[in-house]
Amino acid sequence: MPLVSVVIPAHNSEGYIGQTLASVLSQTLTDIEVIVVDDGSTDRTASIVEELTHRDDRVRLIRQENQYAGVARNKGMEAAAGEYLYFLDADDWIEPDALEKMCSSAESLGSDIVVARSEGFDNQTGDTWLIDYALNGVPFDTLIKPSFYADRLFQRFMGWPWDKLYRAEFVRSSGLRFQSLRTTNDAYFVFSSLMLAGGISCVDEVLFHHRVNNRKSLEGTRSKSWNCAIEAMRAIAKKIDEQTEPAPLMESYNNWVLDYTHWSLDTLPADIADRYLKELIPSISAMPDDAELYVNRLEWTLKTLAPLNRSKLLLKATNLSLDKDSLTHDKENLSHEIANLQAEIARLNGELNSLREELADRDGKIKEVYSSHSYKLGHALLTPLSAVKHRGE
Repeated sequence: MPLVSVVIPAHNSEGYIGQTLASVLSQTLTDIEVIVVDDGSTDRTASIVEELTHRDDRVRLIRQENQYAGVARNKGMEAAAGEYLYFLDADDWIEPDALEKMCSSAESLGSDIVVARSEGFDNQTGDTWLIDYALNGVPFDTLIKPSFYADRLFQRFMGWPWDKLYRAEFVRSSGLRFQSLRTTNDAYFVFSSLMLAGGISCVDEVLFHHRVNNRKSLEGTRSKSWNCAIEAMRAIAKKIDEQTEPAPLMESYNNWVLDYTHWSLDTLPADIADRYLKELIPSISAMPDDAELYVNRLEWTLKTLAPLNRSKLLLKATNLSLDKDSLTHDKENLSHEIANLQAEIARLNGELNSLREELADRDGKIKEVYSSHSYKLGHALLTPLSAVKHRGE
């Protein structure tokens, strides 16, 4: 039985699957199996993987009709024999010691899930950056219980699986499955696993590289399946309701929904964004009206404004516009006052310079007197008389 089963869903990934598999097959941990589930590709993805199966018996290829990554991951998970499960996207790649370090953490600490840092890679520009919005405020190299992060679960971790290693027995005993959605099919699995885990551990090293701005990926075509995210949200909310202590999880979840909604409204086409918000408004309206329960002002403002009808939103926008006009007017008045003060300072500086020039002129005239011939002659004549006077006294 292999130690780790690496499951890779792949769809039309011929440009990247070679690099992805090379990063897995060159791992310092060699006791692995690699299961690539081809999700109805129409390019050379399957043939590239099939060629590798003849060169490395750790690689297996499973084919299915196009049913998206969630179904592909489930099928790969069913075929996996490893003690641990790792789900990698077909256009990402990992560090040579990634699996070894993740397994070491799991074995030494007894964690059900291990999470490590990751780096983003822009497929168009080649830019890289640390994905610093994951693993927020968590301790490293120690076992963490869900009670520690429940109230900020959705803010401390991201809902993707490729930065996490899973103990296979934990996944199966929990009945965890990926949703069969076109996009956002991993959020339910990931966040549910973090709720249910007996303990997790985190590795403070960049072990994964995530490709973004890939025009061929489904991630770049969310407008075609904008409602998938909402389906995932509803399934997660239902899972939270099933937990013994749902309150802190729901607080974190509400903030995540609002933050995700803000991002979606900003990135989706306007007409799609309107449909998205209309569908989600009932859920947002049901959230508590307590500002202290929200992470920041963005979430709270969106929660209060989103449920308003168009007339109320128009009124709000008008008031904001009037407030802006008032601030602009105040700014103009302040600018005039500043200009007047600057003019007064310039006038006073001018007077000061004139006084300095006058003083310098007087000093010059005094020096001329002291150095003149008449002053020196008078001083010479008066000196003996001064001496006689002193003797007479």
